[in-house]
Amino acid sequence: MRTPMMGPVRESGASLSHIEPDTSLPEDTQLYSERSKGEAGRTGIQEAIETFRLPFYGRLWSSNLIQFICFHVLFLAMQWLVTSLTDLRMAVGFIAFVQGGTIALLSPMAGVVVDRQPKRNLIVFGRLGLALVAMTIGLLVWADVIAYWQLLLMSVVGGLLASVLSPATQTFVVDVVGRNRTEHAISLNAIGSSFGTIGGAALAGVLVGAVGLVSTFLSAALGVVIAALIVVTIPIEGRAKRSEATSPLRDFKDGFAYVRARPPLLLALLCCAMALFNGAISPMRVVFARHVLEVGAEAFGMMSGAHGIGTMVAALAVTLRPPSRNFGPLIAGTMFLYAVGLLLYSFAFSFEWILAVEGLMGFAGQLWHICALIGFQLAVPAEMRGRVLAMVFTLAQLGFVGGLVVSALADLAGDQLALAIFGAIPTFLLGGILVFGWKTLKQM
Repeated sequence: MRTPMMGPVRESGASLSHIEPDTSLPEDTQLYSERSKGEAGRTGIQEAIETFRLPFYGRLWSSNLIQFICFHVLFLAMQWLVTSLTDLRMAVGFIAFVQGGTIALLSPMAGVVVDRQPKRNLIVFGRLGLALVAMTIGLLVWADVIAYWQLLLMSVVGGLLASVLSPATQTFVVDVVGRNRTEHAISLNAIGSSFGTIGGAALAGVLVGAVGLVSTFLSAALGVVIAALIVVTIPIEGRAKRSEATSPLRDFKDGFAYVRARPPLLLALLCCAMALFNGAISPMRVVFARHVLEVGAEAFGMMSGAHGIGTMVAALAVTLRPPSRNFGPLIAGTMFLYAVGLLLYSFAFSFEWILAVEGLMGFAGQLWHICALIGFQLAVPAEMRGRVLAMVFTLAQLGFVGGLVVSALADLAGDQLALAIFGAIPTFLLGGILVFGWKTLKQM
């Protein structure tokens, strides 16, 4: 299976001779990985089945699915709780800003931690910490002492956990299946993420409406604990072997030096930075549900569910035909399509219109997600995966910064105009990058 390379630029940049790739996979996993080399003519379904036959991948996929569902339940319940405490649009955006800002600030160093420590252990402790956050919020609501500042504090803690949990979870997939099945494993993981989006959104709407916020938060906490316990049973640590001891600071500098010396990577990361605008949908979805469309919690869940259906369609399409080249143009193009979706969303002609646009944006966002995870991991050596993916996650968190700005703009100029502005800007910028940077992007 072809592994995209960065060409001669690989020979420049920081030296990484002090790190050796992790070859500690169990014997049967190595056997499957080796067997997949050179195989051709298989359909996407056959490759997916073979990937699920790999030892321990089924457990990892199941645990990730549970985490995805519980995360969306927690996230949507928290947004609904904020709108119950205040009518200020900016309050929703500021919660997202605090959490995203924490992730953005800590992710670069978190990537170093992921490259140095066993990813399995990081995932377990991260999930247990997330469960504690959900349980704490639920108990505060139950005691009727919940306050906005407490949600801000929980957002900081959640951002700290997510800064390590996100790159650890994504890179651990490759450690379990091997680089030869990276495309298929990440595509299948994306299907689980889509199930999580659809199921989590629907479940959150039903739970909030039927049993209340307290039970919703506690249910999310229990699910995340179960996801952590499943990962404990996987006997793969997921850590690169190091031939010499180096400082975290040196690893941190090596990561930036590696990317800085490679223009295709830099331009692709610049496209990812458009999340500053594209992340506006996160705080504005609940605002549109409550104040533009004037629908209830279940309809709000349907909006997120429609987004999830779009992600499912994209994940299934990529599973049947995983991308193996042109990752740079794909990353830029899918971000462009998502930006166009934001612009269309702002018109809000009807609830049905919003559902259709949610599906389009879910499709584009999932394609970007998969192409970024596969493209960046295959374009860099194994010992750099954690640090480079951490940069991607850092840029993705700029969406929370944009969420704060668009929320404030909505308070001043109106919900629909604010979202239209945030859709138009990245549409123009990404269109320019695709036109003038196409040749550079194709080198990734």
